[in-house]
Amino acid sequence: MPAIIIHRYLLIEFMLIFFRIIAMIVALPFIGSSSVPNWAKIGLAFFMSLIIYPLVVKTQIIPHLTLPELILAVISQVLIGIIFGFLVLIIFTGVEVAGQLISIQVGFGMISLINPLISNQQVSLISNLQNYVALIIFIQTSAFFFVIEGIYRSFQTIPLTFVNFSPHIFQYLVLRSNDIFLIGLDLSIPIVLVAIILNVIIALMGRIAPQFNIFAVGFPITIAVGLIMLYVTVPYFTDYVMQSFGGLKTEFNYMINYMTYIKK
Repeated sequence: MPAIIIHRYLLIEFMLIFFRIIAMIVALPFIGSSSVPNWAKIGLAFFMSLIIYPLVVKTQIIPHLTLPELILAVISQVLIGIIFGFLVLIIFTGVEVAGQLISIQVGFGMISLINPLISNQQVSLISNLQNYVALIIFIQTSAFFFVIEGIYRSFQTIPLTFVNFSPHIFQYLVLRSNDIFLIGLDLSIPIVLVAIILNVIIALMGRIAPQFNIFAVGFPITIAVGLIMLYVTVPYFTDYVMQSFGGLKTEFNYMINYMTYIKK
């Protein structure tokens, strides 16, 4: 029976592809959380690498790499994968921040649940709910395919031996991190404003009528109005999240083109 000989350079190419994909999967929400078994992440990255591998080796030729160069290339692939996953994680983290702000104003700040989307950390009830809604939107729309397309296009344009990381790339990622607070503020501002106005009205009623029991009446009213506003703002929430996911394709293309420009 003839032996199957696999050249070591082919294994190196597959390994570099695998590390870029597994790093992106670990950084993604839900799939990369600790609630998903490690074997599932490794298996998904392995089969994705098998699919992408024949398409990459046709366009890229890996030169002879020494051990230090190989280690540097692996670190580079991990960083590229984390960058792509981080761009998606920004949106989900912004949604979580919005839920935390809403929970504090509405009165659900003391209720905490385990959020399996990002990590097994304690988050508020509304944050958990909105994260699941964002995940459904992410799966139902074409945003999930933007991620697959983005990582595939990165293999077409960014070589497996790419190591020319400019400080401007990380500066851009830091600036993009500001979107976490921007998304959180934009999604929570309607409910937070209504809750603040309602609390002011309840406080004035307590000053005008001292016999008015603020804690017995004001707390249920705040919760009821907060839940009503949460229901009313569902179309605004879904449209905003869909628009944010729609911008992922632009962000991926920008990052790919920027790294390609640095390469040149």
